[in-house]
Amino acid sequence: MSSDTAVARPPRHRQINMQALGIFIAAAVIFMVFGLLNSNFLSLNNLRDVAVSASVNALIGIGLTFVIITGGIDLSVGSIASFVGIVSANMMVNSGVGAVPALLAGLVLGFAAGAVNGLAITLLRLPPFIATLGTLSVYQGLAYVVTNGQPVYNVPQSFVLLLNSYIAGVPIVVVVVAVVALLAWLLLRRTVFGQNVIAIGGSEETAWLSGVRVIRVKILVYGLSGLLAALAGLVIVARISAAQSEAGAPYLLTAIAAAVIGGANLMGGEGRIAGTLVGALILGALTNGLVLLNVPSFYEQIVTGLVVVIAVAIDQGSKSGWPALRRGHRPRPEPAAVSTASDTDTAAIGPRAGG
Repeated sequence: MSSDTAVARPPRHRQINMQALGIFIAAAVIFMVFGLLNSNFLSLNNLRDVAVSASVNALIGIGLTFVIITGGIDLSVGSIASFVGIVSANMMVNSGVGAVPALLAGLVLGFAAGAVNGLAITLLRLPPFIATLGTLSVYQGLAYVVTNGQPVYNVPQSFVLLLNSYIAGVPIVVVVVAVVALLAWLLLRRTVFGQNVIAIGGSEETAWLSGVRVIRVKILVYGLSGLLAALAGLVIVARISAAQSEAGAPYLLTAIAAAVIGGANLMGGEGRIAGTLVGALILGALTNGLVLLNVPSFYEQIVTGLVVVIAVAIDQGSKSGWPALRRGHRPRPEPAAVSTASDTDTAAIGPRAGG
C-alpha cells in the first residue's frame, strides 16, 4: 500500500499546491479590492474584526474538511453548535456550573453527537446526507427542548472572557482557531489516522483491504466534526453573552462553503486545512467589506453563492477537461466479473473494518 501511495502522490501533490496558490491569490485580490474601495477595510481594527467573524466558519469548516475528505458530509454541524451552546449556557446560568466544566461538557456533548452520526452512517449504512439531515432536525429539536425554545441570557462573565477576550491585543478566539488549525493539520498530514482518512476518501474498499479500520476512522471523523461544531457554538455564546436555540443554524452552508472554497473535494480524497482557513477568511472579508460599502445584507448570500460556484469551477478547470465531474463515477467491478464470494467480502467491509 505504501509503495502504491508513494507512486500516486507526486502528481496530486503538485496539483494541490497549484490550487492552494490560486486560493491565496484570490484572497489577496479580495482584500486589495475592498481596501481600495474603502480605506477603513485594511485598518488593524477592521482586519481583527474580519478574523473574529471568520472564526466560527473556520472551526466548523475544519471539522467538515475531515468529513468531506472521507467522501461524506455533515449537515448537522449548525444544529450541534446550537444544541451545545444552549446546553452549556443553561448549565452555567440555571445550574450554577462553572465556566470551564460547562465548556468541557459542551465539547464532550459535541463529540458524542458527531459520533452518533458516524455510527448511523457506518453501522446502519445510511448515506451521510440522509443520516445527518435527520440528526440536523433531532439536534435542533433538542436545542428547543432544553429551554422550551427560550434564549438563555446573563451568561457568566468568566465564560465570556474565556473565549471572547484578548491576548496581547489578539482576540483569543483567533488564537484558538490557529491552535486548532495547527493540530488539525498535524493530525491530517503527519499521523497514520490522517493517512487513513485520505485513503478512505480515495477508495473505501481499497482502504479496508489495506488494513484500515474504516468504521472506527469514520466514527472518529464525525466525532471530530461534532467536537469542533460544539466549540464554534460555545464561541458564539461567548460573543453575544447569550445562547439562542438557532444560533448555529446560519453557519452550516457558510462553513461548507469555506471548506469547498479552500479546495475540499465533495467527491472525497482531497482537502486542506490551510485552504479552509483561507476560505473562511474570504467569506469573512466579503461580509465585512459589503457592510463597509453599505451593501444590503441580503446580497451577501448572492455573493457567497457566486464565490462558491467560481471556486469550484476554477478547481475543476485546473484538472483539465473538467474530469472532476466524472469523479463520482469511480470504476466499479462489472457484476458479471465478480464472484459471489467477492460480493460477500465487499458487503462485509463495514463491520469487518471496525474490528
